[in-house]
Amino acid sequence: MTVASTIAAMSPLPLDAEITELRDDVRLLGHLVVEALAAAMGGLRDRDGDRLRQVIAGDADLNERHRQERERALDLIGTRHPSGSSLHQVVGLMLMGSELERMGDHAKSCARLALPLIELRQRPRLDDIGRLGAFVEEQVRDILEAVTEGDARRAQDIAARDDRIDRIYHRLFDDLVETMREQAEHVYAATNLLLMAHNLERIADRVTNIAEDVVFLESGRIVELG
Repeated sequence: MTVASTIAAMSPLPLDAEITELRDDVRLLGHLVVEALAAAMGGLRDRDGDRLRQVIAGDADLNERHRQERERALDLIGTRHPSGSSLHQVVGLMLMGSELERMGDHAKSCARLALPLIELRQRPRLDDIGRLGAFVEEQVRDILEAVTEGDARRAQDIAARDDRIDRIYHRLFDDLVETMREQAEHVYAATNLLLMAHNLERIADRVTNIAEDVVFLESGRIVELG
């Protein structure tokens, strides 16, 4: 028996209260992801190596918190046997936690890719990658509010905005490829920025996955929003 299930057996909370605590765990994971993403982009912009290294080191804490959240969810299923909407909520929150943990991995990758760029005297313009990062961060913040409010309609509206992210990403991709073609001295930097942009686009895709989880959590329906 795990520590969490032992505590539950000794002094069980009402199931709704347990689910509320699980939702709080997911919100905390989301907050850590937003912080990591903002720090990765800010570290690149400000040439702040310490900030970037903190993002990389902090991923271990995010992973551990995700492990605890997943254990809490599995213990709830195994010891409290939720059914109906309660089961939908536990499963949906567990799926959200996994998506957020992967977002944290993408933020860490962005920080790693940014580290060598801050040492370069010259690098391509960062306006577009900064704009992409800002929109992705907005998507993550907004979907966390939808999770908190249990607002499936808002989650669907947020997922619909992914087209904007895709347009910015593809335009940035084309511009960076053109930079590499015309300015050989920027090939290394542009390659790293391309990989950063890909990680940002993947975070946005995972926002859409969480939007689908919100719909499932609130209605029990599996929908495809991508």
